[in-house]
Amino acid sequence: MSDLNHNGNLGSSLANFTILEIGNQLGDYAALLLAGLGAEVIKLEPRDGAESRRIGPFATVSNDSEQSIFFWRYNLNKKSVTLDVDHADAQPVLAALAAKADIVLLSGEFETVERRLPLWRKIAEDNPRLIVCTITPFGLDGPYRALKATDLVQMALGGIMAVCGYDPADDGVYDTPPIAPAMWHSYHLGGEYAAIAMMAAINFRELSGEGQFIDVSVHEAVNTCTEVAIPTYVYSGQVVKRQTARHAAPSVTHVRLSQSADGVFMLAGLSPFEREMRALAELADQVGIGHVLGTPEFAQLEKEDRVAAAIYRNDLLEEVVGSRSADEIFKRAQSVGLAWSPIRRPEENLDDPHFAARGSFATINHPELGRDLRYPGTVASDGQSPHFSYTRRAPRLGEHTDEVLLRAGVSDTTLASLRKTNVI
Repeated sequence: MSDLNHNGNLGSSLANFTILEIGNQLGDYAALLLAGLGAEVIKLEPRDGAESRRIGPFATVSNDSEQSIFFWRYNLNKKSVTLDVDHADAQPVLAALAAKADIVLLSGEFETVERRLPLWRKIAEDNPRLIVCTITPFGLDGPYRALKATDLVQMALGGIMAVCGYDPADDGVYDTPPIAPAMWHSYHLGGEYAAIAMMAAINFRELSGEGQFIDVSVHEAVNTCTEVAIPTYVYSGQVVKRQTARHAAPSVTHVRLSQSADGVFMLAGLSPFEREMRALAELADQVGIGHVLGTPEFAQLEKEDRVAAAIYRNDLLEEVVGSRSADEIFKRAQSVGLAWSPIRRPEENLDDPHFAARGSFATINHPELGRDLRYPGTVASDGQSPHFSYTRRAPRLGEHTDEVLLRAGVSDTTLASLRKTNVI
């Protein structure tokens, strides 16, 4: 446990742990997860700020590093210390911080992390309980380790992009390119794997008293999330086909998209169970659409021509969906046990009553804007309070430099000297 921690959030899982975060946006999300669990995350930034401060969009002033919405979102609850970690005069300061920390998270390009590692290996020798985790595009060894990558490159090279896209043509040939899922998808995957690994290392240290070095590769994290693509190929030799709004599969599956009366795409389909056929019949009755489901005639059709029966069901489904608004069809379908839903735009979730009831969004004040902003907050709860809790806006550059360094034992005289040499 660390005496650097003064969050005052003793009910959180990591309330007595301190993490030093050094690097670029590859580490932002991993550290955000730990901060949400109550850890004190101290972000060590260069004097011109972390790279992610220059990623848009920006709140009101374009390219203002203090108004990056990207930075705000991924750095909630953290503290900012300006420190040139590569300067020789910074080494004693880093050692003082590490002596009171639990985890050091290093992220960035391979060359940058490799250059910094010897110092941290030396510091770890003096602090055997220290956990050091690196996040790099391809890991610290292997032939790809120094390759350049972006989020899109990771999606392409890791295999996820190949299984995301639209249905092939009728002859099975793709005439549309693969697509990428949401932006920063690969950094989220790498960050989640890193956060899990650091939590496991904490648990191991509690049992053994030993720290660890952890090497996280974003490329490997992405490659493990290609759904059934790899096991399908390994076990059957089949290559999965990407499909519109559906999971990739060895063969083209039934289309599940229909449009409601108000023009909203609905994800609506039927599983091959009798109860779902009965539910569709009940839903059609509710909206006043005649049908022959459940009749002897339809049972005979299923026996004689299963394809024709399937076409009839699918046509009926589309007619039902198109008869009412998306919200009404959603509620009616769910009431009869059908797992249907509208395809929402992300911003539509802000007014979702379920999210509101669970406190899924955190409201955080931004004095520089003179108003509150809402952020994605908790994803887990014990039924009474969230396990992830974000209560403090992202820090302004260097906002906590003096507070953190003085608490680590750096004297006022040393602080003045470090400022004079532009180390802080």
